[in-house]
Amino acid sequence: MGTTFLFKNSFFAFIFRNIKTFCVLMGLFLLHHSSFAQVRVPVKIDTSQQKIKVLYNFINAYMQKDTINNEMWHPKYKNRKIHDYTMDWTWGEFTPRQISKRFDIELSELQCINDTLSYFKISTKSKSDKNQNSHCNVYKYYIVKIGDTYYLDNCKEYDSDRFRRYSTKNLEFYISPFYKIEKNKMEAASKVLDTMYSLLKRPNLKKPIAYYMCSSEEELNNLSNIVIWDGGLGGFTNIPEAYVVAINDNPIYTHEFIHAILGQGANCFFLQEGIASLYGGMNKGAISYQKGLEELREGYKTEKYSFDDLYFRKVKQQYSSSLTYTFAAVFCKYLIENYGLDYFYKLYYDPEITSNNFLEMLVKKTGKNKKQLKEAVEKLILKK
Repeated sequence: MGTTFLFKNSFFAFIFRNIKTFCVLMGLFLLHHSSFAQVRVPVKIDTSQQKIKVLYNFINAYMQKDTINNEMWHPKYKNRKIHDYTMDWTWGEFTPRQISKRFDIELSELQCINDTLSYFKISTKSKSDKNQNSHCNVYKYYIVKIGDTYYLDNCKEYDSDRFRRYSTKNLEFYISPFYKIEKNKMEAASKVLDTMYSLLKRPNLKKPIAYYMCSSEEELNNLSNIVIWDGGLGGFTNIPEAYVVAINDNPIYTHEFIHAILGQGANCFFLQEGIASLYGGMNKGAISYQKGLEELREGYKTEKYSFDDLYFRKVKQQYSSSLTYTFAAVFCKYLIENYGLDYFYKLYYDPEITSNNFLEMLVKKTGKNKKQLKEAVEKLILKK
């Protein structure tokens, strides 16, 4: 009996010692695996202040989220198709927690404007690649306090105050203070929209398209939650929200207007950018479809690039080249001329069609094989 008691004591001592070791190891494990989500804070941000600490904890909690949703966003986004107006792919592609894993995260700035409104800037520095190259983007968001609860919000509502507003039938202009735009030109732009609705056989939108005419990249970026971005855009359309933002002093921007008119379609470069380029040109309208086609034809005839080069965008400036935009427009022209605009819209609004499966889906939908489709598109490119 005494031997059994000693054995039991030894056994429980063994278990106790190992439980302590296990707990320590688990603590270190959890600390290690949760630390990546902690947002680094520079010295200038004093988190010992209660108000700053509360805001920091809110930001840090958001960066530990494992899903992309509007749970911590302002209630006004509850029934919206999108809640984050950032124009780059990062925040739509990865969860905040995944971003914390992939990038070095630092809180660049945190400012309290008043008792209910604050904003912060957060930098995401990429890990260095084998050539020691990296990039750093800086994003900006607002924090709104409603009652005792904090919510995230986009910059557009707050950073658009500098813009002057002018209303027309089809367009709501927001003009940079550095521009002076004649009213008759804005009214003329509104009439262009009437023409576009008829050409595209689409009903007028229930509310005017908002068009933010920016004078600089800084103004454009501020409207899309970005301060510094390792990329560049001259303009973009928030399709679900039907507003256009562009570095442009021309009230007519047909390419972007078409995106707003057609609304949310398939996530397909060839359909979305193709029809906007076919009817609205490229480079803020400086390059028409016909002009782009001439350049495309010349390069095609001299075998500067092939069908596959253009389809897989293996050309310089692959995501902004007028060559790839014109090539996409040729596809749209072929579909509209041979099957009609109504058929084209069935493809445009088909969520199964993407940039990656476009040609395969055309084979499935039209009954044509890849060779036939390729020959038809090449015929349009080379035809004078």
